[in-house]
Amino acid sequence: MKQRSKFILIFLVLILGGGFIYFKSLKTRHQELIKSKVYYTFGLVDSEWKTKLADNSVTFTSPTFVISNIYKSMEGPKADQYIVIDASKEELLWLTSFKTNAVSSDETRKMSNDFVCHTNFEYRDAEHYNRWNMTERINSQYPRITSISNGVEAFELPDGFGFPVFSNERLFINAQALNHNITDSTFNIKHKIKIGYTNHNEKPLIPLQPKTVFMMFPFDPQNPFKGPTELLPNACIPVETKNHSYQDNSGNALSGHWIIAPGKHSYSYNASGQLQIKDSIRLHQITSHLHPFAQRFKLKNKTTGEIIYDCKSENFSDKIGLKNTPSFSSQKGVWMYRDHVYEMLLEVDNTTDKDQEMMASMAIFYYDVDMDNRIKELKL
Repeated sequence: MKQRSKFILIFLVLILGGGFIYFKSLKTRHQELIKSKVYYTFGLVDSEWKTKLADNSVTFTSPTFVISNIYKSMEGPKADQYIVIDASKEELLWLTSFKTNAVSSDETRKMSNDFVCHTNFEYRDAEHYNRWNMTERINSQYPRITSISNGVEAFELPDGFGFPVFSNERLFINAQALNHNITDSTFNIKHKIKIGYTNHNEKPLIPLQPKTVFMMFPFDPQNPFKGPTELLPNACIPVETKNHSYQDNSGNALSGHWIIAPGKHSYSYNASGQLQIKDSIRLHQITSHLHPFAQRFKLKNKTTGEIIYDCKSENFSDKIGLKNTPSFSSQKGVWMYRDHVYEMLLEVDNTTDKDQEMMASMAIFYYDVDMDNRIKELKL
């Protein structure tokens, strides 16, 4: 009996030891998935989403995120949830503003937005467009409404404009924590996510259509971390090859999440293909998603030389992080045309002595003439 117990003990030690070695071999983001699963399964921290409906706004509070490590973008604890604004009725609403704050786990204190990696707001395109009998739009583009990220605490669409959804329509939010600086303590936070809206019966608005355009650069899938070569002089070093990896129309590998070495760097990207302008569009809103060390991000009409959006980001001087990333907003709008070439330009300055990570995207909103006509036809 003692011999059997000894073998069982050795077996358990081997299992635990092997599990620990495997856990330590994982990337930070995968370790956090496992840790969060343990925290939530055993009730060590709050695992539930909360909803608070008020006049013209709804607030969603995330589960608790345990901050116990340095988390660069896409590495920290995260949670996602399908949501509805008000399941008790079916009313047409206009989403008009988006805001995310980090708060203490007891929800009594606002904390630094250094702990907000991103909040992604998405619609379910099959459900959304079936309600409008606009099924030709299903799967035509990624169904993201917009994002809030480090350096952007909140933004509002121009007065008089909104994104139409129904009160009982399912939406999707994804929240992830960030921590570039604190290494000497473990603490808990939550994200408080607020969506502002206007009821159509109170004030009909002008519909905007969202689209996300982002920079991406080639890499050699056979030797992805080599960087530029004679054959690929514009190659990047991807952070990894599983996430944020794409292919162009010729099957070449591209990455939208890449490494920047210490020092100053400039990047340019032809965004015309992603914009997919069929005739012309009237642009009203741009909010950027950038990483620390980004300094300037532009959208340029290369055909005319016009700078449509010039985002001068402000980095903290005493720590890693974006202090402010200005948005573009215009009631009048800016016309963009199918036969013009549009370019995104990015300037970064990695002031550390280590490689860092970079992403650069623009969540844009432009006048949705087809949706406007559909709403008028249905007399909603």
